[in-house]
Amino acid sequence: MNSSSRSSWKWFFCGLLLLATTINYMDRVTLANASVRVTKEFALSEQQYGNLELAFGWAFAAGSLVFGFFFFFLRVYWLYPVVLAGWSVMGMVSGWTHGYTELLVCRTLLGFFEAGHWPCALKTTFAVLNEKDRTMGNSILQSGASIGAVITPQVMKLLMTDELGTWRLAFVAVGAVGLVWVLVWLVMMRNVELNPRVEATSASPALNL
Repeated sequence: MNSSSRSSWKWFFCGLLLLATTINYMDRVTLANASVRVTKEFALSEQQYGNLELAFGWAFAAGSLVFGFFFFFLRVYWLYPVVLAGWSVMGMVSGWTHGYTELLVCRTLLGFFEAGHWPCALKTTFAVLNEKDRTMGNSILQSGASIGAVITPQVMKLLMTDELGTWRLAFVAVGAVGLVWVLVWLVMMRNVELNPRVEATSASPALNL
């Protein structure tokens, strides 16, 4: 991609990363927003619900280490959609669970895959944006966390009714949006050469994207 085309596309890429962060946080907080319904339907104790959140946290920490390692060896074009599809599928499957153990497994894998978002997103901004634009680009993608936290309760209110089990639709819907994102990424990036931007005055080593 020439410099003119790359300049016109770079903020669209940032918008895509913003959406990825938003989806990341929506998948993360759907359980918290449906906690009363899930706890009642699955007859969970306070300790069991706490274990769901604890498993997510530990898995996220482990995933940060694992994907931080893969960051140096795998192309972000493939790694990013893998981790996003991973957590999206786990989010969807969470809506189809029927008990504590199944939900615990889903939350664990959700946390693991969600950790891969940050190294992939930052690697993309490094490749797409020049040095003076990276601060703004990273700010845009990170603002998706606040957006996700704000809009998820509204989505839950829209999708959940007084009927038993309607919380499940929210999990499936948010996960499905993530899978659509994966398709958009694969199509949009297919013909784009993602080379790292190494400034003329920079001594930073090139990354293999």
